[in-house]
Amino acid sequence: MASRPARLERITNLFLALLETERPLSLREIGVAVAGYPAEPGALRQAFERDKRTLRDEGVPVTVERIDGDEQVGYRILPDEYALPELGLDPDEREALAFAMAAVRLEGAAPAGALAKLTGEPVPDLPPVAVLPSLPALGPLQEAIRRRAAVRFAYHGRRREVEAHGLVFRRGAWYLVGLDRLADGGPAVRSFRVDRLEGEPQLGRPGDYALPERDAAARSLRVAPWSRPEDGGPAGEVVLDVDVRELRAVLAVVGDDAVTRRHDDGSARLRFAVGDEDGFVAFVLGLGDAVEVVEPAGLRRRVVEALRLAARPVLGSLAGGAAGETVVPEGDR
Repeated sequence: MASRPARLERITNLFLALLETERPLSLREIGVAVAGYPAEPGALRQAFERDKRTLRDEGVPVTVERIDGDEQVGYRILPDEYALPELGLDPDEREALAFAMAAVRLEGAAPAGALAKLTGEPVPDLPPVAVLPSLPALGPLQEAIRRRAAVRFAYHGRRREVEAHGLVFRRGAWYLVGLDRLADGGPAVRSFRVDRLEGEPQLGRPGDYALPERDAAARSLRVAPWSRPEDGGPAGEVVLDVDVRELRAVLAVVGDDAVTRRHDDGSARLRFAVGDEDGFVAFVLGLGDAVEVVEPAGLRRRVVEALRLAARPVLGSLAGGAAGETVVPEGDR
């Protein structure tokens, strides 16, 4: 059996061959035109049927037509059936879409073909402002949302069955938001970091549930993905002091309800839920010395240790400083 990368390359070549041909291709012609297929007729048939099923599962209409000759059956993809409908964009909307696709790109993806298909416009020759990471699980998850098919996967060592509502990109990571049917205490909305899914997601029956209202996934995740526990357990609370330099930015993330005390110097003490400690530590490190974690003690120690590791290369380069030596508060040693 072909390896996964080799099979993906073969399926891609099959797609191009069937889309570009001007007439239906017989199975024998496909075996010759597309690299990677076995020569033995039975094995060729089995491999092709599997690839054809994959293309159809991805929404690609592979057409079967009668042809002359011994095989009597040919295959192709009709461009009119595969093409996107006219979007009806006005010139300003086409320009805005072109700029957005040029500025924000998915890792490893070239926007030129997609943009031409969507708008007929060329991609502006601009360096991307952001390149979003591409993960193998994103394709199946997007398909689950499109089909409204419950998706099954393992996460933190537990089996999940999720009605996928949406994919959201927050602070350097992709999150799947949806209703976990197997959550403790009954079905509940949960978020899952896509790069932490264990194994390949498996899709269930199409049309199995209804999608919530538009943008519900983003609102459910909020702009603080670490506020919701990833393992379905209870979220803990954190208390931190934020000085005036970063207070507005932090409140934009956690909300004004988190403020428990405001100080005369413009700083404030905040309290809010944290479910994903790794994500929260990364968030705090980005704020530098403008934030101090007060409690819980365990999370405070994690932040101090992360700061120590981050400061080690700098301290090692300072004249008269011992490499790797960091001064921390007495209570955190």
